[in-house]
Amino acid sequence: MNTYRIQFHAGFRVVDLIAILDYLQELGIDTVYGSPILTANRGSTHGYDVTDPATLNPEVSTEADWQRLHVALHERNMKYMQDIVPNHTALSPENVWFSTVVGEGKNGRFANHFDIDWDHPRMPGRMMLPVLGDDPDTVREQGQLQEYRGGVKIYDKYWEAPDADRNATSEETTHVEPVHWQTVTDYINYRRFFTVNELIGMRTEDRQVYDDLHERTFADVRNGYIQHLRVDHVDGLLDPTTYLQRLRESVGPDVGIYVEKILEPGEQLPDDWPVDGTTGYDFLAEVNRLLTNEDSNNSFSDLYEQFTDEPLPDYNELVFQNKLMLVREHFGGELDNLVRRWEPLLTDELRDGFRETLAHWLAAFPVYRIYPAGGQLTDHELGLCMEAATAVTEYAPKLGRSVLTFVNWLAHQDFSGDSLEYLQRTQQLSGPLMAKGVEDTTFYQFWRQAHLNEVGSSAAPGDHVPVRAFHDFVLERPRSSMNATATHDTKRGEDGRAFLQALTFFPGEWQGFVQHALATIDRGEVRPRGLYLVLQSLVAGYPLHKSAADADLRNRLHAYLEKAVREGKEMSDWAAPNLAYEERLKMLADQILDDDGLRTELEQLLRKIWPQTRHNSFAQLILKCTVPGNPDVYQGTESWDLSFVDPDNRRPVDYGKRQSWLESEAKDKYDPIRKAHLLRLLLQFRLDHAEFFTSADYQPISEGDNVLAFRRSHGGQQLIVKIAKRAGTQVQRPQEAAMRRVVTDDYGSGLGVWFGVAG
Repeated sequence: MNTYRIQFHAGFRVVDLIAILDYLQELGIDTVYGSPILTANRGSTHGYDVTDPATLNPEVSTEADWQRLHVALHERNMKYMQDIVPNHTALSPENVWFSTVVGEGKNGRFANHFDIDWDHPRMPGRMMLPVLGDDPDTVREQGQLQEYRGGVKIYDKYWEAPDADRNATSEETTHVEPVHWQTVTDYINYRRFFTVNELIGMRTEDRQVYDDLHERTFADVRNGYIQHLRVDHVDGLLDPTTYLQRLRESVGPDVGIYVEKILEPGEQLPDDWPVDGTTGYDFLAEVNRLLTNEDSNNSFSDLYEQFTDEPLPDYNELVFQNKLMLVREHFGGELDNLVRRWEPLLTDELRDGFRETLAHWLAAFPVYRIYPAGGQLTDHELGLCMEAATAVTEYAPKLGRSVLTFVNWLAHQDFSGDSLEYLQRTQQLSGPLMAKGVEDTTFYQFWRQAHLNEVGSSAAPGDHVPVRAFHDFVLERPRSSMNATATHDTKRGEDGRAFLQALTFFPGEWQGFVQHALATIDRGEVRPRGLYLVLQSLVAGYPLHKSAADADLRNRLHAYLEKAVREGKEMSDWAAPNLAYEERLKMLADQILDDDGLRTELEQLLRKIWPQTRHNSFAQLILKCTVPGNPDVYQGTESWDLSFVDPDNRRPVDYGKRQSWLESEAKDKYDPIRKAHLLRLLLQFRLDHAEFFTSADYQPISEGDNVLAFRRSHGGQQLIVKIAKRAGTQVQRPQEAAMRRVVTDDYGSGLGVWFGVAG
């Protein structure tokens, strides 16, 4: 299976997908992988804010076009993978189910579909709507919120208004209470997606909710429209294991199920999940580390300390402190809800100070979550719980004893009923806390090597992936997992990472550029770490293959820097943006782009590291297409992918240009046509030998620490792949005479792919 991810929205509809199917087929794609297709908030650019799970999004497709798509796919012998969202829907007046909650409260037809605590002590019998820009009294004084027949009249200004050209609407209700949007940091009586107030959790563990949420999707499966499912944010569900087992029963054994699951280094999917694998973040993280030169590890640590004039923080302790800050300041309401549930079950010793005990335990949890199913915790689950207790003892010694006491108490519990639900709900918070603490906070503070700040990865300096560890990873993961190198969630483009990986092979040149920039630029009040972020962002995003002006680099970089500093929560924040600091950070980027000398030096550095960058880019493609698993191509990444984080990585794709690339020759060494040609070669090669790639084994070949080599064999045929870590290093041809070279020397002497009769 060769997948191509499409991001649907009003600017790219199903009819637009139909128009490029011939191109995708020529590229070597056999499975189209679509973002959520069901009705979402008007103007949604991603589709995860579903407002009607029973209908197609009218901004994306009509029923007729949806049917035409699948006829067209069938004619080309292509399959379809659908991204589904079982965890949440939109907290929006457009949500047809939620409108019954607003109008009828907890007695509404769909009230129990939403994860709402109707008995919350701060708001019994009502649901909070965190939609106001000020406190309710002030809003009433301004005439924006009025009492109405004993209820509340909610004006559009605060309730995600429809399009401006439509008449204003309002809701009359006694069942909801509008509050300031930041109230959720103090208390909350519904479950959110992460810290997004506008996405409300669903009680998918309830069979009726499950059936209603999936009715349309399952109909499309029965009609033969959908052959594979991608399950979004599976860790958000109360009981992911039961959900996935139920999903497998619903769709049968032949439909592929792939879970968006972030695995920490060394973590495996649970054995009792009836899925085909992950969506590939684990693959991306391992390849990213593999292609990084760890010999320069100390050089980069020393430079970071010298440049920032700060000691290099303990990465794992930084993660712990950020998670602790988040659970106290951003998830305080969720934490209080858990404490209130747990307290009646606890001993007197545990009940005293339990809020801090639970906060520290969650902050130290080493993986996203565990999946308790009732009864006593397994040895594996207890081991992870104890690992968290050990970390608390190290990073917050005063709480170590209380956390250890709590873990010992957990070890002796026979979980069922309420106690099982409370433990599962605690794990529902553990996942978002890990995601926000690592991916959306620590990764925007710790800039030692920015390419390691990636979804599913670790930026800790000591986390290495030598050749032997990569072999172990491949052998241990499900053979049918997806192999991703870019997604809509990744922090930067796959070739932006390749540039930063390449820097690790040239620590001296990088240090020279950094020091010259520091001496030349007027940093003002911007922290050194801010400048270090700007410099690495320019290395990762500067387009050698076309002029910086043509790429609109400046505006895109400004938007990225603004998001990065807000996510970091040190000098600015989404809740209280420090606009002055953000502007100074953007001015730093402009200084570099406007300084002829610095810009020339940047371009010289990029050209110096280009052979290693190109080598790493091609190595990613080769590994994605040759190791066990299914290669996944994110839309537009046939070109050099120098995107910043979303929404930059959802920019429109010029498919006319990409079609022409397949029929053209490269003009120079920076031409993206070279990447497109290699991708097509590899994907078409897989299609030509589909049975081989589905069934072939994986055998590591020992060629030292600086060459990754492996053999795959099946049915009398074999594939041998050799990838040198350093560009320009010659890899040895296999001794078997009958082997033909699949990837020629045009792509570099350090990249070898041979196929032929097994010796």
